[in-house]
Amino acid sequence: MIKSIRNNKLVIYILLFTTVFILVNIGLVVYYGGSIFKILAEAEKGSHIGKHYAFICENSQDEFYKAIFEGASKEAEAEEDYLENMGGNLVVTHDKFELMELSIDAGVDGIIVNAGESETMKELIDRADSEGIPVITVGSDNTSSARRSYVGYGYYDLGINYGKEILKKATDEEKEVLILMSPDAEDSSQNIIFQGIKETIERADASGSFHLATMAVPDTSAFGAEESISALIMREEKLPDMIICLNEIYTTCVCQALVDYNRVGDSLVYGFYENSTILSAIRKNIIYATVTMNTDQMGRFCIEALREYEESGYVNEYMPADIRVVTADNIDDYLREKSEDEDEKAL
Repeated sequence: MIKSIRNNKLVIYILLFTTVFILVNIGLVVYYGGSIFKILAEAEKGSHIGKHYAFICENSQDEFYKAIFEGASKEAEAEEDYLENMGGNLVVTHDKFELMELSIDAGVDGIIVNAGESETMKELIDRADSEGIPVITVGSDNTSSARRSYVGYGYYDLGINYGKEILKKATDEEKEVLILMSPDAEDSSQNIIFQGIKETIERADASGSFHLATMAVPDTSAFGAEESISALIMREEKLPDMIICLNEIYTTCVCQALVDYNRVGDSLVYGFYENSTILSAIRKNIIYATVTMNTDQMGRFCIEALREYEESGYVNEYMPADIRVVTADNIDDYLREKSEDEDEKAL
């Protein structure tokens, strides 16, 4: 009897030990199995070879193109791709034609470039395309090239916006309107903007109220623009009634020169894009208005255009960004809306 009880206890102990052993092993398999799957997933993620895109603009210090680059870079990173600001960190300065050649020779997967209508740029874009590198132009197009899409704003639409703004100041007395333009004779975009301003005024039967004139100002560096604009503002004779700036550098330089030479209020200034200086100048009535674009949207469109072309072989030829006129009357609303948009993206 006692022997039988002992045998039963032994069987129970064996069964308990076996059960515990099995449960422990199952637990170890589940734990380490999950870890292995996690390691494999991380390895697979780390092995993803993203695309390498190049971003090229005339002046890497231009806040307008800096903002576009930042928007494009964020969009690229979302899919683990890399957007390189060509020339942005180089010790030696290269023009955009040299940067195009460097990008092509590097065999990047796509190029985003502030192009312009020069024949040299056309040849470089065509060469990139022939070597299987799609090119997206941004801010400034090259319409005769093999670029796949243009992301930006309609030049004529921009001219219409400027025209509508200056029409608000129309009187019986003719006003002198000076438009600051790039000296680049091959840049036809400026002529289209000028035409948009001119025809907007003509359609309003206000041609007698405004006299349009142009002035060539260097735009490859802030220093060159500062010299020309300072010479304009500091002269003793009467300033033009209105000054229209066709880029962000001109706008910033005009703001600063008006303050430096105590000529705030001598001319109504219409700017391009926005930065802290420009927005502050609007609040202080140093400049009357600025025409700005959604640069974050432009950057995102550039990367989307490259990806769409890679996936399907097709992409829209023109992807327009939103245009907004900012004045002292609506600047608070504009900044609030912009802040809300940024908060939504951060969520």
